[in-house]
Amino acid sequence: MDYEFAKSTKKHGVSEDDMINIIKSKSGAKIGISREKLDKIAWIGNDKFDQKIEIIAINFITYYYVIHVMPVSKRGDEKDDYLEGLW
Repeated sequence: MDYEFAKSTKKHGVSEDDMINIIKSKSGAKIGISREKLDKIAWIGNDKFDQKIEIIAINFITYYYVIHVMPVSKRGDEKDDYLEGLW
């Protein structure tokens, strides 16, 4: 699988390597459909600094287009560790 990253994914300083490692290490949860009518998938995992990171990507079949990356701590509630209330 290939990956493309929206500019907004750089906002919180999470590296592309950490994003890819989280995506590869877990099965994501489908959280909706994009405007392109493709699956929107979410993951939560730890980066190299052991902080929980949420990731949202659109599955374009041959690649993931990563549109959102943010530390869970910025949401202010641990319940998001279980993808509750995530977009």
